[in-house]
Amino acid sequence: MKTELKVMPSLQRKIDGLKALAEQQVERKLVDIAQTAVNLSPVYTGAYVTSFSFSVGAGRPRGKSSKNKPKGNDRAMRQKGMDNLMEDIAKIPSLLDTTSIVLRNNSPHAVAVEYGGKNWIRPPYFVFTQVRNIHG
Repeated sequence: MKTELKVMPSLQRKIDGLKALAEQQVERKLVDIAQTAVNLSPVYTGAYVTSFSFSVGAGRPRGKSSKNKPKGNDRAMRQKGMDNLMEDIAKIPSLLDTTSIVLRNNSPHAVAVEYGGKNWIRPPYFVFTQVRNIHG
């Protein structure tokens, strides 16, 4: 026994429109998360803020050391960090078919930035904690 149902073209257009809207919303949320992470990040040499990456599986995470890097240039480093994350988002083949997207920071000092470290001269930044509190 078999039954065949046909989807009317008008219904298919509505389904396609909803898929496009859903994909835009997911992308918007990723951009918001990226902006929050970049804005909350300290910029001393730019190594931390430019070490963020979005990943959807295997791959080498971005991780930069601050060793021998010049200090300052906050605005340029924040923009570079944001540009890196936007490139990562653009590389995701299908936001609707992706089940897991991970924001990570693989700089050697990421744990110290988050939780404080030995001889740390200020309170920890808790960047990931704040991103999680803001965006869930």
